[in-house]
Amino acid sequence: MQFSPIDYIVIVVYLVGVAILGLKSSGKQTSNKDYFLGGDGIPWWAVLFSIVATETSTLTFISIPAVAYGGNLTFLQITVGYIIGRVFVALFFLPKYYEGDLLTAYTFLEKRFGDGMRKAASTTFMITRLLADGVRLFATAIPLAIILRLGGAFSGWGDLELYIVSICVITAITLIYTFFGGIKAVVWMDFVQMIVY
Repeated sequence: MQFSPIDYIVIVVYLVGVAILGLKSSGKQTSNKDYFLGGDGIPWWAVLFSIVATETSTLTFISIPAVAYGGNLTFLQITVGYIIGRVFVALFFLPKYYEGDLLTAYTFLEKRFGDGMRKAASTTFMITRLLADGVRLFATAIPLAIILRLGGAFSGWGDLELYIVSICVITAITLIYTFFGGIKAVVWMDFVQMIVY
């Protein structure tokens, strides 16, 4: 199988479009509340789709259909559970979170249990996210590396080099809209990714 120039154009337009749309959807950031909470202007249904899209990693996207196909389709019910659980969270927990004038979950932990709990929870989260997201980023880079090789432009490159390029491209695009756009950009881009999924 070979990728044509049109295939590459579609991929590049999609990746650049993701970065631009993420930046455009973020609006103007004037405070920490705008950056971390989207200025209270994000609808609950967009947050719902964002949470589901965030939990649906590359590994989930690749493995669940394969497991369902190999056995039966009962494992696909996990997606229904995702949506029901997240509707519950969006309707009952998020309003309480916003009422507390909190910027992060760690602020809640600090107010409720003290600074030690906040530090322990945030450190644990950062370590587990670094490890788990490293695996997910690599898993996302594999299909992109395969696509790059199919076009022939990178035929002289080794697998390691293609993985590094793929990881850098994915990381750069994600960092651009996340860093500059805040949570609003992340939520709307997750919404788009969930629709594509």
